[in-house]
Amino acid sequence: MNTIANIMQELRDYWADHFSRRFLPKRPPLRRINSISTFYLLDYRTRQAELGLDYGPPRAQLSDAKFVFQDGKWQGESGLSHRPPLLQLFSSHDREQSCKVMKKENKALLEENNYLKLQLELLMDMLTETTARLHTVEKKMDIPTWHTKIKKPNKVLMLKS
Repeated sequence: MNTIANIMQELRDYWADHFSRRFLPKRPPLRRINSISTFYLLDYRTRQAELGLDYGPPRAQLSDAKFVFQDGKWQGESGLSHRPPLLQLFSSHDREQSCKVMKKENKALLEENNYLKLQLELLMDMLTETTARLHTVEKKMDIPTWHTKIKKPNKVLMLKS
């Protein structure tokens, strides 16, 4: 009997050591306070000068022409031009030609779109007509419609627990 008591005591000790303790995760180490930056105390212009955040106005280069965005407009780097960059690259003759080509392409696309709409309308009419014919044939022959052929279960499957 003494051995059974010892085994039971060992079992209780093992249970207490491994399973009955509350979960206590390790705490993360405390953060060290580093030196705090004082740049937030400076005004905007001083911060730009100190941190080098002044990049200047946006610039772009299209073919050989260079442009700068200043005062809400794209200007040539010399600052003389006030027209948008793309309009400077092409002559007025090139612009007229491109407008004519664009108008022709636009007209062709509109015609194609109208043709496709007409085809869609025709197909929908054909589908409607075919469906109506199918219903009349089903009524004449007293054939149940396709959706009544689908078997619906009359019983509910119950699982025993």
